[in-house]
Amino acid sequence: MEEQHLDEELAELSLFPLNVVLFPGMPMPLRIFEERYKLMINQCIDNSEVFGIMLIREGPEVGGGAVPHAIGTTCRITEVERLEDGRMNLSTTGEKRFQLVEPLYDAPYLRGKVRYLPEGVGETQEGVQEEAHHLFTEFIRGLAGLRGGWMSGADAPDDPGVLSYSIAHYLDLPVIAKQRLLEVPQTGERLKYEIPLLQGAVQRLKEETVKRNPYQGPRLN
Repeated sequence: MEEQHLDEELAELSLFPLNVVLFPGMPMPLRIFEERYKLMINQCIDNSEVFGIMLIREGPEVGGGAVPHAIGTTCRITEVERLEDGRMNLSTTGEKRFQLVEPLYDAPYLRGKVRYLPEGVGETQEGVQEEAHHLFTEFIRGLAGLRGGWMSGADAPDDPGVLSYSIAHYLDLPVIAKQRLLEVPQTGERLKYEIPLLQGAVQRLKEETVKRNPYQGPRLN
């Protein structure tokens, strides 16, 4: 499900292969402890640069040798906590999807020539965005209820792109399923794939709510 219509201009990007998937606009806390990534992060901070997070396809997360999937997301550092032993805790946010075109081995960490991928809206089947919006609102309200609160005013994002990435970020899915959603080139297509995933998640929340509150029943609508 990789992008077909691509911007041919390439950029060079520092890359961080991990066992996670980052989506545009979504938060990602990171703990940096390997020396090579301390170097990378310090260079990004000094030069106000982004770096790329990519899901590992094979190989270890620590120690080198990881081979990533082709599509990842750029990551901007928003907050840094420096610890006494040199480690760093980062708050970051995803920005743009990209495709790795050519790995570069000119630094202690992986770098690459990448092509940024456009955010295509595409054709959305009638009712798909509305259904996804309704289900995700049910999901976040139900999740808040299970965690000890009730968010009657909680609503899903209205923007279809933000909605699609929020769903992919917050649903409890295997990382390879999240990667497949990241690779979907069109927002409308991504939302269509997410509807059955949301339906299953909402149903499981309802069942869990009944288990915890057998005399109250589900409170997801």
